[in-house]
Amino acid sequence: MKQRAGGTRRRVAMIVAAVALFGVVFASVAGANNLDRRTATNAAKFVAKKDCRNTSGCQDFFVRGLHRVTRHKAVGKIHVISVKNGQTFDCTRQVVIKLDHFTGDITYAVSNRRCNVVG
Repeated sequence: MKQRAGGTRRRVAMIVAAVALFGVVFASVAGANNLDRRTATNAAKFVAKKDCRNTSGCQDFFVRGLHRVTRHKAVGKIHVISVKNGQTFDCTRQVVIKLDHFTGDITYAVSNRRCNVVG
């Protein structure tokens, strides 16, 4: 009878330990899949740099007003400064950075360019 009770306790202890381990692993993965400010900024700068490389006469690029909307999404504007025919242009785009909370992949979307003559 004692052997039977001891075996049951061991099984229950193993199950409790497995559930606790699963909970710790799941909590660490769920907590890690939030979009932080640095990751969003780096992704937006990557998009701005890519846009600058595709623009003839590009002088500078930067990100403004980037802020988190949800735990997995950030919104801001990228600016690309270029010089063409002696005129300076400031082209802006809205950028949306998203983090897939299941896979951890970062995706982005941009709006159409809007260019203004500077000075």
